[in-house]
Amino acid sequence: VMSELIIKIGPLFWVLSVLAVYGLAVVAERILYFHRIQINTGDFLRGISRLVKAGNVDEARHEASILPGPEARVVSSVLAHSGLERQELRTVAEDSVQMEVFQIEKNIRGLLVVATVSPLVGVLGTIQGLIGFYSQPGVLEGKAPTLAMSDAVFQALLSSALGLSIAIPAYLFYCYLASRARQVVHSLERAGTEAVCLVCDARQEREDGERMAGRRD
Repeated sequence: VMSELIIKIGPLFWVLSVLAVYGLAVVAERILYFHRIQINTGDFLRGISRLVKAGNVDEARHEASILPGPEARVVSSVLAHSGLERQELRTVAEDSVQMEVFQIEKNIRGLLVVATVSPLVGVLGTIQGLIGFYSQPGVLEGKAPTLAMSDAVFQALLSSALGLSIAIPAYLFYCYLASRARQVVHSLERAGTEAVCLVCDARQEREDGERMAGRRD
């Protein structure tokens, strides 16, 4: 069956095959990536909060650095600059998030390219097949047998069908992975903002406590 499909579609079969393999590779790599970086953000931030409030910023940074994923790296970056003021810490958090965005969105747009190009390649194959048929001697004079015409149209439409069968799942996976990427970026922004608030609020509490202790003395 595969050999017949290759013969009927022609060289464009290999172009569509390359697009399909590339799309599958992107989907598999991105799904594994999102699974690998997934952590419980709430539990992670609660654990960091307890350490920061206890004044163990270095330990909190160590805990963040050993966890996988971009959220832990963003929080670790904020904790590494815990001596900065709130606005400067926000800038550090925003820069850290932006540095992770490229890796999060990596190759996802490639699926959009596959979804856009595949049907065009299929249509090109259909047009080439029809041109090849109608360029045969006697066809334009109406001398072509009906069976031969039906077979030629069938062969021509196969490439369009194959192109669409690649494009539709590629676009659906693009929408899914793009949505996952937006969720991860939103989670990063939340983690960065909460880390900044934790560091600044804990520092303010320590300063207030030292001030109260100084007044009592």
